[in-house]
Amino acid sequence: MQEKKKVGRKRITFTEEQLEQIEKLSGLGVSERSIAEVLGVSLSTLARRKRDSAIFDTTLKRGKIKAVAEVSNALFDSATGRSGNPPNVSAQIFFLKNRGEKVADWSDVQKIENTFSLDEIINSAKKRIPDTTAEIKRVEDVDSNRGRSFLDSKESLNVSESLPSTKTET
Repeated sequence: MQEKKKVGRKRITFTEEQLEQIEKLSGLGVSERSIAEVLGVSLSTLARRKRDSAIFDTTLKRGKIKAVAEVSNALFDSATGRSGNPPNVSAQIFFLKNRGEKVADWSDVQKIENTFSLDEIINSAKKRIPDTTAEIKRVEDVDSNRGRSFLDSKESLNVSESLPSTKTET
């Protein structure tokens, strides 16, 4: 008797070596799309593995955190002169603008807050614009009177007398 083959794709599991490679690539700033290509899986498979496997998700995050920590330490060393070189002023400014925002007022981003009331804006506009309903009615009255006077003048003319005859003899 033959065994039935399982339906579907083979479940992908990652070895310790692959997890180390994933952590290293993630730490180097390689995109998840590129990591998926290196592993020979689709991006959706990678996303599913992140959801299904805490170990896989943690491995990706750990690589990213290590890289950020290393760069942050190098920036700090450069800014303070701990690297053996004189302190780098550009590194100091960059560090203070990006890290010092919560500690001191070092951010170069200007935040402008506006508060307004829509009711106040509408009321202000109404005060600047005269009552438009009355103006529209006045214009309509003038136009209708002009129309009547035009019709009145036509009625006073004897139209049949003033127009040439258009009869044709046959």
